[in-house]
Amino acid sequence: MKENNKILQLIYVAWRERWTDSQWGINIKKVLPRGVSGDVYNLADCLMQQALIGSTANPLVLNYLKHSLCAHLVSHAAVLRCIAKYDKLERVYCITALLEFLASIVDGVTCRIKSEEAVLPSSVVHLVYWLLQIFARTVQHYELYGEISAEQSYMLDQTCVVIDRLSQQQFLLSMLYVGCHEELEICGRIRDKYATIKGSLTNSNFTLNAPQVEQQLQQLAFIEAKHLEMQTLNPPPTLEKISCCVQPLLAVEVLLNPCKDTSYYVAELQMLQRLKKYSNTRLFYEIIRAGFLTLSNVADTSPDTMWGAFMFFKMPHIIKQLHALQRIPGEQPPPADYIPELVEALELLIEDNLLLDFMDTKCSCNMIEFLLNDWTKQQLVNDVHVKKFASQREAASQLLKKCDNGQQTPSNINFIKRAEVPLSGVLKTLCTNKVQDMVNVLCQVPVGNSFELILSVATVEGRLKTFVSRLIQCNENSKPVPGELGKLCVIRSTLFDVSFLMLTSIVQTYGSDVVLSERGDSFFEKWVRECMVERNKLKNPRQILALCDDSIVDELLLSFSKPEAAQLKANNLSWQETCLNLPGVLHHVLIAWEQETLSSADVKSILDNIKRRLFSFSVCATSFLCAYMYSVKETELLKPLNMIQQFLAPLTSEELSSQENAKERLALSYQIIRKMQHDVHPAPSTKSRLISHSPLVEQFREVWRTVVDAGHLPVRAAQSLESLLLAGGAAWLSTQLVEQLLACKYTRDMSRTMDVVFAVMHLDIEKTTEALLQYVVAPLILRRQGEDINEPQSLVLARLCVYCIISCLESRKGNGTSALTAMKKRSRSHDEEELAANAAKVRKVIGDGSDNSSDFTDTTTGAGLAALLGSTSTSELRTTPLTLREPLQTSVQHIFAVFLQFVSGDELSPKAVFVYQFISLLVECGGERVAPVLRLLPNGLVQQLLKVLVTDDIKVGLISRLYDLRIQAGRLSAVSDLCLWRNMQMARHSIHL
Repeated sequence: MKENNKILQLIYVAWRERWTDSQWGINIKKVLPRGVSGDVYNLADCLMQQALIGSTANPLVLNYLKHSLCAHLVSHAAVLRCIAKYDKLERVYCITALLEFLASIVDGVTCRIKSEEAVLPSSVVHLVYWLLQIFARTVQHYELYGEISAEQSYMLDQTCVVIDRLSQQQFLLSMLYVGCHEELEICGRIRDKYATIKGSLTNSNFTLNAPQVEQQLQQLAFIEAKHLEMQTLNPPPTLEKISCCVQPLLAVEVLLNPCKDTSYYVAELQMLQRLKKYSNTRLFYEIIRAGFLTLSNVADTSPDTMWGAFMFFKMPHIIKQLHALQRIPGEQPPPADYIPELVEALELLIEDNLLLDFMDTKCSCNMIEFLLNDWTKQQLVNDVHVKKFASQREAASQLLKKCDNGQQTPSNINFIKRAEVPLSGVLKTLCTNKVQDMVNVLCQVPVGNSFELILSVATVEGRLKTFVSRLIQCNENSKPVPGELGKLCVIRSTLFDVSFLMLTSIVQTYGSDVVLSERGDSFFEKWVRECMVERNKLKNPRQILALCDDSIVDELLLSFSKPEAAQLKANNLSWQETCLNLPGVLHHVLIAWEQETLSSADVKSILDNIKRRLFSFSVCATSFLCAYMYSVKETELLKPLNMIQQFLAPLTSEELSSQENAKERLALSYQIIRKMQHDVHPAPSTKSRLISHSPLVEQFREVWRTVVDAGHLPVRAAQSLESLLLAGGAAWLSTQLVEQLLACKYTRDMSRTMDVVFAVMHLDIEKTTEALLQYVVAPLILRRQGEDINEPQSLVLARLCVYCIISCLESRKGNGTSALTAMKKRSRSHDEEELAANAAKVRKVIGDGSDNSSDFTDTTTGAGLAALLGSTSTSELRTTPLTLREPLQTSVQHIFAVFLQFVSGDELSPKAVFVYQFISLLVECGGERVAPVLRLLPNGLVQQLLKVLVTDDIKVGLISRLYDLRIQAGRLSAVSDLCLWRNMQMARHSIHL
C-alpha cells in the first residue's frame, strides 16, 4: 500500500506539473523497486483511474500509461484487463479515448515474462467482450431511437477499427482462442452479445461504415482453430491428377482381410479420405478405378474370383455407407434412386478409355454396363444413367469384340454373379436333415471352380462363417449310426468325407482363427486345434500321438495292412475315431519301414488302403506326416515325403467308379495335401515368389520393378511383399521401401511411390510403423544428411511417417466386448506355387550370404489387426483412443526424443526442418485425432525448434493445435510458445511500439 500511495501521489504531481513522458519515466522508476514490474503495484490500474476521472479522458495520463507500456514498466495483459474493466459505457468521450489508445497499441501486444503469460489470454477475452458491449450498446440505441449522435458514430467507427486491427493480428486471435478455453462463462457471454448485435443490425437495417466488421465479430465470437494461420504441407487433391493410394491399399486389405465386414473397409477409406482431402466424388472414382485396375492385372483364379466378388458384392455397400456417413443432418435428402456423387465419379471413369477397353476385352463384355445393371437394383444409379454410360462405351465394346474374333477365354467375372444363387441354395440345403440332398449338393460344389466362386461370394457378403458353421453341423450329423448298413451308410460316409474336405480347404484358405470359434466342441474344430498343420501354426507330433488309443491303432493297422482278414471281424470304429488315430498308424509304419520290417510294397499297400477308404483319411495322415517332418533332420525327410507322394498317386478308373462323386472329392484332397506339403517342404524346382536362392534384397527389387512397371500394386506383388515381410522382418522391409522412396528424383514420382509404400506397410501397419520410427528414420537422416534427405525428400518421408502413425492410431484392436474381436489377421491362401514357407525355412533356403537378411533382429511375423468398428450412426466409424497402445507409444516417444536431439544445436539444418515438417504434418493431417500423440511431445521441443527455425514457416495455428487447451498445463504451454513466437517475430521484423 505504501508504494501504491507513492504512485498515486506521483501521478498527481506529474499531472499538476505537466511532466513529459521522459520525466514520468525517470521518476516512476525511483518509486518502483529495482527489477519489479509495475503490475505488482497495479500501476496500470492507477494510471487508468486517474485518466478517466472526468467525463473526458486525460490525454496526459494516457500518455504516461503508453510510455510505461513501451518501457516495460507495465504489461500489455494488465493494460488490456484495466481497459476491459471500465464499465461506464455511457461516457462516450472516455470510451472513444480508450479505443484510440487501443488502436495505437494493439499491433504491439506481447508478453515479456512468465507471470504475464498466464494473464494475457483472459485479458484478451475480456477485452473482446468489452468491445462487443460498446458495439451492442450503440446499435441498440439506433434500433430504439432510429439515430445516433456524431460522437457515438465516431466511437462506433473507432470500435470497428480496433476490431479490424485485432482480427488482423494472428497472435491476439491465438490468445483469444486459448482464453476461450479458460474463460468459458465470458466466452458464452460474447456469443450471446454477438447474437444481440446481429439481431439489432437486422431489425434496424443499420449500415456500418466497415461492412466486413460483422464477419469479424462472428470470427471473434466463435473463434476456432481454423481461423488461425497455419502453413499447409500436405498437397491438395487438385494437384494429384492420378492417385496411387486407393488401389494399393485395397489390394492389401482384400488380400489380408477378405472376411471383414463393410464397415471395416469404410473406416479404412474414410481415414484415407481425410488424409488426402478427397471429396466423395473423387473417392468413389478412385474406389471403382482401383477395382478395375486390380482386376485388369489378375491372372490367377482365386484372386480373380475374390476381386470380382469384392467389386460386385462388397463395393456397392461400401459406396452406400460412405455416402450415408457424409450426409449432413438437416441437409436436403439425396435422390432415392441414385447417388449424385457416384454418377459424377462414373463420368470421370468413362474418360479412362484405355482401362475400360482392357476390361471389356478381358471380360468379353461392356464392363460398365455389366456393372451398372447390378447397381441399379441397389439404387446406386438408375436406368437413365445405365443407358447413358452404356451408350458411351457401346461403340468401343463392339469394335473390341470384332478385333477379338471370339478367341478370348471368358473371364470368371462373368460367372461371379451366378455364384450368389448356388451359395443361397447350398446354405438352404444344409439347413435340412436330408442326407441324400446334402450329399448331392455338396459333391457338386468342388466341380471346376464353383467352390472358389462360392467361397469368394460368401466371403465378401459376410456369409462365410454361416457357411462354415453349417458345414460343421453337417459333418457332425454324418456320424455313423450303429447297425446301419448298405447305401445309407455309404451316403453318410460320403457326406462326412466331402464336408471334412471342404472345411479343411476353407481353413487352409482363411485360417482357423477367422472361420472357427475358439472354443468349438465339434469333432472338426477339435481336430483342427490338435492335429491339423496350418501355415505358421506348427503342431507337435508327440502331442498328436498322445491322443491316439493303442488298441484302436492296432485295429487300424490290421485293417489297413490286411483288409481281407479285417473284414471277417466286426468293425465298430467311427470315421472320427479313425481320423484321430491315423497318426499312430503312420508312426508305426514309419518306424517299421525305417527298421526294414516293412517293405516299400507293404507301405504302399497300406497307404493305398487308407486313401481308398475315405479321401479325408489321406488328408489326416498327411497332416501328421507334415508335423513329423518339422521335427526331424533333413536326412530323415525322404520316407515321409514318399508317403505323401503316394497319397497323391492317381487312382485307377475302376477305383474311381466304385465310389460316387469320387473324382471331385479326390481332386479336393489332392489340392489340400499339396498345400500342406508345400508349407513344409516346397519342391526345389517350383517357381515360387517365396522360395529362392537369391538374396532377399534382390527378390524385393524384382517385385518392386513389377510395381513400377504396372503403375499400381498387382495382387501377386502384394503377396510377394507379404512373404518378404515374413522372411525379412518389418524393419528390413521398411528400410527397403524407404530406400525406394528416396531414390525417386521427381516430386510426382515421389508422391506416387509414397502412396504405394504407405499401402504396403498395411501388411502389418503396427510393426512397420514401429520399425519406421525406431529403426529407419533417425539413422537414415543422421547417416545421409545433406545428401538426399533434403527437400523434397524429407517432406515426403515426414508425410509417410505421419500417415503411418495416423493409420496405426486408428487401426485399433477391439475392446474385448465384442465377439468379433476374436478375429485376427488371417492366414492368407495362395495356390500351390505361392504358399509361404516358415520364415526359418525360407532363410535356410536363401542362405546366410545375404548382406541384408541379418541387418535387423525383428523377425516377428504379424500383429493384430484393427478393431472392428462401432456404430455407423455417426460420420466416423473409428474413434480415437485417449491413450496410445504399444508399440506405437514407445515408438512415438523414441522419435520425439530423437527430435529433441536434432534441434538441440543453434544452427538450422535439414534435421530441424524434418522435425518441423513432421510435427506440422501430424497436426495438419491428424487434427484432433492425434491428440494422444501430441501429448507425448517433450517439454521444450517446440521452443527449441522456434529458436532454430529462423524462417516464418511456423504459424500460430500450428502452435495452438499442439496442446490440449482444455487443461491448465496445455494452455500455459501454448501461451508460452506463442509468446516466444511473438517476440521472435517482433525482433525479426523490427516492430517498434
